[in-house]
Amino acid sequence: MLNTTLYSQGNLGISFGLSDDSFGSIENISSTIDNYDLDLKNATGFQFGVYTEIDLITFYIRPELNFIFSKANQGSALLSGDILKHNLKSSEIQVPIIFGYNILGPLSIFGGPSFKYNLKTSSDIFNLEDIKDKYILSLLLGSRIKMRSLGIDLRYERGLNNGELKIINAQGLNIPTGNIDSTTNRFSILLSYDLPYDIFSKKNK
Repeated sequence: MLNTTLYSQGNLGISFGLSDDSFGSIENISSTIDNYDLDLKNATGFQFGVYTEIDLITFYIRPELNFIFSKANQGSALLSGDILKHNLKSSEIQVPIIFGYNILGPLSIFGGPSFKYNLKTSSDIFNLEDIKDKYILSLLLGSRIKMRSLGIDLRYERGLNNGELKIINAQGLNIPTGNIDSTTNRFSILLSYDLPYDIFSKKNK
């Protein structure tokens, strides 16, 4: 007699994280602005969201819905003799589909596609052209330590399609060839908590 067991369990949860992103480098403006320093360093940000995690013995599937807010504010530009701080802000909706594998005990690794929609990107120096393609596809990789209902993730996300924002002008100064590289290149740490109830469970013998 062949006896098989299939067991799956799902949870709803909430998450909050901090991120470090290298988006926002300014390109192709040296022909218009002779003396400038627009090194934005890395953009810091935060995110919060909800998820459902479906456990399949050694594997799990985890769809998420996240709201991400990023800000780069370490740049400066020299325009007409004035030194101006350059702040670049971005807000996005992210829907990653994560496929994970439990390695040993509480440790797992995961990866999967991340679909994002750009809500808004703005600069306090540059007037930016509206983004024509607001949908972004990224690859998300990471590892997780989970103890009971609490999980801590280390994540890396890389954009698969190049993002570019065209600069129209800078405080009235026309910049015909300038653009901002908005390709995702993000490291983040995420804290998640499973709410204390199952969304479904199934057990067959």
